Parts: sequence; C-alpha cells; structure tokens
Amino acid sequence: MKIVMDSDCLVKLTKSGAKEAIVSAMEVHIPPLVKKETVDEVKERGYQDAFIIEENIDRKVLQVVKHEWKKSSAISATKGEAEVISLYLGGNYDAIASDDQRFLKRLEAANIPYLTATACLVYLYKNKKVERSAAVGMLESLKPFISRDEYAVAKLYMEEKS
Repeated sequence: MKIVMDSDCLVKLTKSGAKEAIVSAMEVHIPPLVKKETVDEVKERGYQDAFIIEENIDRKVLQVVKHEWKKSSAISATKGEAEVISLYLGGNYDAIASDDQRFLKRLEAANIPYLTATACLVYLYKNKKVERSAAVGMLESLKPFISRDEYAVAKLYMEEKS
C-alpha cells in the first residue's frame, strides 16, 4: 500500500512507537511541508519524535516527495492539508493517512480514500504484517492519542477470530 501521510498522523504514530511497523509495511510519502512541520520546526525545541522522523527520512524508509503543485477545487484545506492532497492527486497513491477529523470529513466529501493511524494498525494486523499481540500492543500505545470509539472498534477488530 502506498500512502501520503499528514503531520498529525505521523506524529501520533511516532509518539506511540507504531511508525516503524507502518513504514516497514507500507510505502509512506510526505510532502515537504509535513517534514517542515514535524522535523524542522520542532527539532530545535527538543521533541524526540522530530529526531526519529528525521532518522526515518535519512534512512529513506519515509520518503519526502517534492511534487508539482496541483490545487484541488473539490476541497478547501489549510496549506499543509492542501500539499498532502496535491501530492496524493499527483501520484499513484492508495490513500491519505490523517487523524485530523475536520480534514477527514473534507476528504470523505471529496471521495478521497483515507486511513487513520488506527486503521493503519488494523491494516498491519489484517495483512499479517505483525502478530496480533504486537498490533494490540501498538494500539495500546496509540490509545492516548485517539478517540475511545476508534480504540474500541480497532480492539474488537484485532480480537476477532479469523
């Protein structure tokens, strides 16, 4: 699966420790503005997740993709969101990964497929990229950053007997 990820999702997955499994199982691309928001602007403040994200970029397991700007008239968005959408529209991507509820509503209205951080974990488990115990452990680490409903649905999905 090839996805474009926004800052919100990238930071939550990094803080929860689940990002490594995600970038190992999926081809994850970010536009330059997401790198700026998650690394360049916060590294000097000592945020550990910024250093981890930068290391992933340096190792090329997380790709920063410069692209030709394509403005979508179908969806209004902030500058960062617009760059994520532009990258998605300009490439051969399966979905956008975000945890910003306002942004997700806009994507849904524009018929753009999306995943949340939690859905990425369910994808890992359902596609046998990680064992159930590892997926549940990552979900537990992600729990403080997601809604109770999203946590409960993901937990049920992972505990389902296949």
